[in-house]
Amino acid sequence: MIKNTHLYNIVFSRDDYMEVLMKLENHQDSIYPVKAKKVISNLDHATSMEDRNPYNEVLDELYNVMDVLHIERVDRPVQSAFLNVREILDYISEIHQKLDDINEIKRGIKKDYYENQEAIELISCLNRDRISIDDIHELKYVALRFGKLPLSQIEKIKYFDSYPFVYQELSHTDQFAWIVYGGVEHSIGEIDNIFSSMNFEEVKLPKFAHGKMEEAVAELKAEDKTMEAYLQELDQRIEKVKEENEEQLLGDFWKTYRLKELYKKGKYVVDLKTKAAVYAFSSFNKNELEDIVNVPGITIHELPIDTYQDQGIEGPVYVENNTFFQPFECLFTFKPGEKFDPTVIAGVVMMLSALVLLGDLGVGVLAILLSFIIKGNISKLLQRVGAAVTIGGLLSGTVFYSMSLYNSIFVVGTNYAMQIGLFFVINIALLLVCSLVKKVTKRSTKSKGGLSWQ
Repeated sequence: MIKNTHLYNIVFSRDDYMEVLMKLENHQDSIYPVKAKKVISNLDHATSMEDRNPYNEVLDELYNVMDVLHIERVDRPVQSAFLNVREILDYISEIHQKLDDINEIKRGIKKDYYENQEAIELISCLNRDRISIDDIHELKYVALRFGKLPLSQIEKIKYFDSYPFVYQELSHTDQFAWIVYGGVEHSIGEIDNIFSSMNFEEVKLPKFAHGKMEEAVAELKAEDKTMEAYLQELDQRIEKVKEENEEQLLGDFWKTYRLKELYKKGKYVVDLKTKAAVYAFSSFNKNELEDIVNVPGITIHELPIDTYQDQGIEGPVYVENNTFFQPFECLFTFKPGEKFDPTVIAGVVMMLSALVLLGDLGVGVLAILLSFIIKGNISKLLQRVGAAVTIGGLLSGTVFYSMSLYNSIFVVGTNYAMQIGLFFVINIALLLVCSLVKKVTKRSTKSKGGLSWQ
């Protein structure tokens, strides 16, 4: 059955722009808007409402904060609703502030933790070389620097032999040499510049490191354990921030995402300065559409269906059939103005002719199996025709037209080539006749008036 298609001019206040779009979107399977650019050529001082999308910024911020918190953007059904963009941005800013405060503390602790690790390594080097920490602290007139020098820089030290400093390598790792260098107090600044140019990283001895080195190392390791525990606590705080805000962020994200997509449909809205309008095709009658788009001050005018036909704008054709016969709709192309739907007739004739003329168990089963491989409406059509052929095969008892499993319940004929040919002749003729009837019965769509504005 072909349902009537209507063309409507929906006029409303610009302030109700998003509300009208939301209501229309809820019935997008039955309401098809026309792009504004295709109709504004006939209207004075009209433009398309395709402004900068106001939801871009807040959506970018939501993406960012959810990535920081490792929140998976699991899709969830949410109703389109108005959002206060400023409130959401402030809310996101508060979350970022909490995270920044926690991460600032983490950075400080990690820095101290790294320095402790370096100090432990340095003390171990001094211990291996039997250098006394107390002697280092008691030095006068001489300044010592302990730290790491990249192995690639070691050879460069010889170029500075004329400078007043001494140095000693304490140990090596894969990338660094632990060294100590020193010089008299008044020239140590110049020496520091030399080693800085070679990417020397100084590691300071802890002020509390005195006496036995084992005690200093133990104290540093105890500090490290305390810092590790605190870092875990800070990670838990971040996880708590995630748990407290995940549902809210997900809800805001999907609402904003859908509003952003909805706002893109401004290309369907004609901007009339103080008013706005949408031109849309629909199968709803005017009363039904008024109930759907129930916004104060809105006016709906029905226009001739071919108002914009000269501009290449034709409305959709709504075809409504029983689920069983829907696959046969693909046999026809429906155009605006047509009122004859031959889908059911074509389906019945095709299946009956397949049952009587093509009936065969092997061919029927093969057709059904092929329907699971082929995609689209044709697969469902093939299923139904295959089922009809299989039923015919049960009556005839034949398999691939070459063998008979039992005596046929009825016999149409034994010339299978002629039967197959007759099947195609019948159905092709039916399609041609149906197409002719569709064309003859097509209702006139000549305009009876122009655009209506108030």
